[in-house]
Amino acid sequence: MYQVREDNKTPDLPTISFTKGDAQEMTPGHDDPVVITIILANANLHRTPIDQGSSADILFNPAFDKLSLEEKDLKAYPDNLFGLGDMPIQPLGFISLYTTFRKGTKSRTLSVDYIVVDVMSVYNALIGRTTLYRLAVVVSTPHLCMKFPTAEGIATVKRDQKLVRKYYNESLNLKGNQTEKKSMLSSSVVFELGKKYVPNLEERGNLDGGLKAQLVDLLRRNSDLFLWKAFDMSGIDLDLMSHKIAVYPGSRPIQQKHKKYDPKRTQVVEEQVQALLEAGFIREVKYPLWLGKKAEWKSGGCVSTTLNSIRKYGM
Repeated sequence: MYQVREDNKTPDLPTISFTKGDAQEMTPGHDDPVVITIILANANLHRTPIDQGSSADILFNPAFDKLSLEEKDLKAYPDNLFGLGDMPIQPLGFISLYTTFRKGTKSRTLSVDYIVVDVMSVYNALIGRTTLYRLAVVVSTPHLCMKFPTAEGIATVKRDQKLVRKYYNESLNLKGNQTEKKSMLSSSVVFELGKKYVPNLEERGNLDGGLKAQLVDLLRRNSDLFLWKAFDMSGIDLDLMSHKIAVYPGSRPIQQKHKKYDPKRTQVVEEQVQALLEAGFIREVKYPLWLGKKAEWKSGGCVSTTLNSIRKYGM
């Protein structure tokens, strides 16, 4: 859903500035989000973050229910939403609601199209940049407030920093239903892509049959485009991609302490080293002691491993 303007004229906007007074009682050096209270459906709706990275205005289903809104008023929304979770989200629909920003004479009321989603969140709604543009809002994160022009002058909307941090911490600590997560893991499926050197892939989640079949078919038809082993990267032109470890000229070599790992980790390291040897990314060197980060690449590519674990090999 996009807001399309009928004209391309640059809006005539007043100058909006922020002063030290706007940052009074603020903890300096913070990176807290801007969270405000709006008036929606004749009710004060707290916990509404300002998200300049979102192209949509969101109303979460628990808030939709608390506002006594009815599902029959929802209009169909055909597209999925991305960015609110690990998986694409199918909205319940969208609804147009009059929304008032700030109380008093310096207030603005707009009709906003909210996309209603059934997603767990500590917030009630989310105001995206479409509405922010219509309001001509200027947001200042250091001042933890926003300002916009009205017929009576510039309006300022602020929130208590302690409450904002409380909301943010709650959002970080929010955990999904553990029972649902376990059921998703227990229903994982392993499928074969059809080539001997291609490993089996495990699908975890609740994809419907049609979408899963399309995804598996896509991977099978394009399996040769993926790098499944280190050997698949051999022959890459160094002009296209290369990696080096930047070391200051004349630096004194430092001998690293030998580290011991548990048997499982040691086995994994040995397998990775063997794969890199077979691909020609590393070669055996004859140094009596491993002196540190000395590297020599024979072809393009990049590897991340513990240097001490390959004491007799040089990259």
